[in-house]
Amino acid sequence: MEIKLLRSFIQLIDSGHYGKASAKLFVTQSTLTKQIQALEAAMGGALFERGRHGAKLTPLGELLQREARPLLQLNDDVDRKMHRAMAGLTGYLDIGFGISTLAVAPRLIAGFRAATPDCSITLNDLPSREQHQRLVDGRLDIGFCRAPEDDSGLAFMPVVEEYLALALPSGVTMPAQDRLSELNELGFVALSPSRGPGLDDQIRRWCSLAGFEPRIAQYADDILTVHAIVSAGLGAAFLPWRGVRALAGSIRTQSLSGPESKWPVGICWHRKHTSPLLAGFVDHVTKNLEFDHPASEWQSR
Repeated sequence: MEIKLLRSFIQLIDSGHYGKASAKLFVTQSTLTKQIQALEAAMGGALFERGRHGAKLTPLGELLQREARPLLQLNDDVDRKMHRAMAGLTGYLDIGFGISTLAVAPRLIAGFRAATPDCSITLNDLPSREQHQRLVDGRLDIGFCRAPEDDSGLAFMPVVEEYLALALPSGVTMPAQDRLSELNELGFVALSPSRGPGLDDQIRRWCSLAGFEPRIAQYADDILTVHAIVSAGLGAAFLPWRGVRALAGSIRTQSLSGPESKWPVGICWHRKHTSPLLAGFVDHVTKNLEFDHPASEWQSR
């Protein structure tokens, strides 16, 4: 059953006359007659009783009318949604983020959502490497994460620069950078390498260059737990400066220096999986970047 024939059928009902209906449909009256005849052939019976006063529905026509109007409305809704999707005004985005974008990602997403209210967005906390793999597999649309280690078809745009920071309980004095071994008596709490392989590699590289080997007293499965353990005075930790700043608690942080003390964090997406809505989100992020940097003095949190 063709939508065009149903539309002509409903227009004839609403107009009540072949001449008026054909004019509104921008077809000749003979074309409209052929369309109705084709629909009747498909339905297996007459839909109208022809007479001097126009077209009157048969019982079969009455039944088809009740079914056709919702179907045409659904078709119009789908067409409208598809046009809006092609314009990047509606659709679905599955977005990943990490601790370093705990503040910036929600702000950017909220701004995009306000400008594109018909889109649906899901947000998931995922390590950078898992985001990369999901992007490659097509299970994630875009991620706020570290730059991918290899191409794999992924595009990356820096959004912020993250800094490695040393986090201490509020009552512990920060030693000089060349005397970090003094903190090994207290011990360090670290994120499990499997939960944050990128951060673990960053810490290892920085410590290697600094000639320091931290004594790990405890591992935790998420950064929030690491933060809580430091707040409780049970250990020190190396954490992302932006992530620590976004969390509540009572710890002190100081950004570290050196070639392995910072890294770019941005948005990452698969070049082949770009939709108009995703392109619109990338454009929104590009136009709304705000950079800030850690201060050199202690930051109380």
